Amino acid sequence: MSGAVYGAMATAAVLGATHAVEPDHVAGISSLTSRYGDSRLSALAGACFSLGHVALVVCWLGVGYLLLGRTSFPAVLDAVGTVGVVALLGALGIGTAWSGLRSLRRGRDHDHGEGAHDHDGAHSHFHVHGRWGHTHAHARTDHDHGVRTYLRTGLVGALFTLSPPMSMILFASTLFPAHGADVVALSVGAYAVAIVGTMSLVGAGVGTLFGLVSVDARTAGIARTLAGVLITAVAAWVGLGLF
Repeated sequence: MSGAVYGAMATAAVLGATHAVEPDHVAGISSLTSRYGDSRLSALAGACFSLGHVALVVCWLGVGYLLLGRTSFPAVLDAVGTVGVVALLGALGIGTAWSGLRSLRRGRDHDHGEGAHDHDGAHSHFHVHGRWGHTHAHARTDHDHGVRTYLRTGLVGALFTLSPPMSMILFASTLFPAHGADVVALSVGAYAVAIVGTMSLVGAGVGTLFGLVSVDARTAGIARTLAGVLITAVAAWVGLGLF
């Protein structure tokens, strides 16, 4: 391959990595990985989020440029997509905060000898996994590490791409006339790999952080509650950008 092709792939990879660490994406991944407190499970969740994200990015590229020949879209489309992301991120943030508060309540009931079981039969206690301890809530939602959980995570990742990825669409449109479909495909592949790798690292980082701070049920609940508040604040900040 020529230097121009390598340059195109490197540029696409940079676009993918920078896209992956946008605040709403980091907040979305954090909301989905905060429950694990484990870097490996969190990296897998981040990868599933990114795969769903990449799938819709490729759809935008294929439909937008290859089929419709578009390198721009009406501003209202981006606005509608952003509203959808804000709503989704806000719901994830509120859900994360609520989960943390429930953990705190269960921990308090356990400390007072009132039983750790709540209405859905869940309880929390402290486990030690490897070097770091972390809380593992015995709720069905927290034990559900199966295929459906990761498919749902991928779906959430796809929904975070409701707005067209304009930077990559524009880049693909500049490559196609000069280099053809093969180079565009290689560049999209580099873009996808960069997104998956970066989002997996973000997930692993969040999982490691929660593993470090979750030394017992109380601190785990506090950490998740604060994370939920921060995620909701990011949603509000993104929403304010619409006005």
